[in-house]
Amino acid sequence: MKKLEILKVSFILRSDKKNSGSSPVMMQLYLSGRRAYIGTGHKVNYDEWDSNFGRVKGSSKKVSTINLHLDTMKMDVLQIFHTMKANQEDITVDEIRNRLMGKDEVSKKHAITISELCELHNQQYEGLVGIEIGKITFNRYKLYKGRILDFLVYKYQVSDIQIDQIKYSFAMEYEIYLKSIIKLHQNTLVKFMQYLSRVLDYGVKYDYLVKNVLSSYKAHTKETKKEYLTTEELQRIVEKEITIPRLSEVRDCFVFCCYTGYAYKDTSLLCSDHLVTGINGKKWIYTSRQKNDNVSNVPLLEPALNIIEKYKEHPVCVSKNRLLPMKSNQRLNTYLKELADICGIIKPLTTHIARHTFATTVLLTNGVSLEATSKMLGHKSIKTTQIYGKIVESRVGAEMDQLSDKLFSPKIDDTKKAQ
Repeated sequence: MKKLEILKVSFILRSDKKNSGSSPVMMQLYLSGRRAYIGTGHKVNYDEWDSNFGRVKGSSKKVSTINLHLDTMKMDVLQIFHTMKANQEDITVDEIRNRLMGKDEVSKKHAITISELCELHNQQYEGLVGIEIGKITFNRYKLYKGRILDFLVYKYQVSDIQIDQIKYSFAMEYEIYLKSIIKLHQNTLVKFMQYLSRVLDYGVKYDYLVKNVLSSYKAHTKETKKEYLTTEELQRIVEKEITIPRLSEVRDCFVFCCYTGYAYKDTSLLCSDHLVTGINGKKWIYTSRQKNDNVSNVPLLEPALNIIEKYKEHPVCVSKNRLLPMKSNQRLNTYLKELADICGIIKPLTTHIARHTFATTVLLTNGVSLEATSKMLGHKSIKTTQIYGKIVESRVGAEMDQLSDKLFSPKIDDTKKAQ
């Protein structure tokens, strides 16, 4: 028999099954990297539950009865575990659960619903918020789960289904639902489909499923058009005389993004600690992107340096220890629309377009390599950066076509002109 880890037994609340303020108490088994869950038949309110000890708070008769039952279940599980170990049997959390529930068929997987599986997956990642994933990403997981349940109501008129009922056709129908009813953009749709497949992978990993029926499913992204400002448009914004303080500040923050490539969240968090002297002896910003925690170190060009210096004594920057007086994202976008109007810019001004402008107009168009551009943008892969390279390539091609027409187009004979 293989050397086994210690069986860990704990009790948790099922947060996705609230009913009149109460949630089911579940036993959680953990062994050799695998988990299994068993219902205890009890429900308690969140404020009555001690998550540190896995017990119901209080000393009433009802509380004592529940806690005694939990202790009994734990002892039964440990007895099963030690008996199997003494008999040198192959031990899995599923087999322990089956024996506790009176089921001896090892091959029979514990049937749980897609809602339960999504919640177990999300609970695991909730503990990684701020470590491996951001809060925004985790909130999307909850949104993805809700959309799957909405689909079940729409398509099958049920609130939940067992995960072993999910077939390949389920993904096809779900994709059509996201396209035709929810009307998601293809690239957004891909994220929803990837989540479903990851949840099923989680089910396989923890022995709730034999295989992921969507392992061969592929949803392809569409190449999106990246809007960016031309050199002339950027200069028009930089040189525009603005007497309204709030718009002047917004213009400077936007221009800063155009010369650094930082997204809104990253820019709003920049402080003096991020300013360092780089290997070339000049000022850099050393930081990591909030979106993916990738390093995004950028040497500061003169316009960006001047803007930082301009707001060094600004009350907001001083009180919050920030490099720039950034507005809230909603207010910033509202003011950027005003800025576009007074500068005669038809394109939608956003921090995204500023980031794209940095990549194309500021860097690639002026000969900065794709590799260096990728590093400064904090991309995980240079493939993500290559879209900007295609944009610049098409721009160069268009300008060369104009040059060709100018240099080599047939000349009209002066004699024919006179006629």
